Amino acid sequence: MKQKIVLMAGLLAGSVMTGYAQDIGLSQMISNATMRSRTPEGDRTYYGLWAKDKLLEPPQLKTKWESAEDSIRKRGEFVTLCGKAFLAYDERDALNTVIYGDSALRTGFDNAQLYFDMAYCYEQLGDYKQAEHSFKMAKKRGFAGGKMALAAFKQRMKERKKTEKNKEKAVMVR
Repeated sequence: MKQKIVLMAGLLAGSVMTGYAQDIGLSQMISNATMRSRTPEGDRTYYGLWAKDKLLEPPQLKTKWESAEDSIRKRGEFVTLCGKAFLAYDERDALNTVIYGDSALRTGFDNAQLYFDMAYCYEQLGDYKQAEHSFKMAKKRGFAGGKMALAAFKQRMKERKKTEKNKEKAVMVR
């Protein structure tokens, strides 16, 4: 009996509070505050995956495509050009690897392996500034050996500068 009275009093108090909240428009604010977006973006934000999106896709590239068809077409171009760049790299053709790789990256998509391959090709072609940039991008995009490759590249650059200085000194002595 006591339990029924407590239960009835609780239900009565709940209905009175709900009626009062509806009168002042509080129910709308509460439902909006607890409602979560069920879009993929909303779920990604809720689960903390938004940070991964920011790392993988710079904001300036997100607005590059005007429609879904444009994005699909650009992705197809990227895959084709990336494949050509990888084939050129396998054939040890540094110039074509860089040409196809740069063209692929201009579509708005990227690939850590592509950055890594292009870095070695830039180094072979003597463009050390672009090589360093590509090694850094490969590391930033999560290439497995990116950190070690960048460190090795920097070490090679130190040795190259040292040998150039020694050559200059030898020429000046003569």
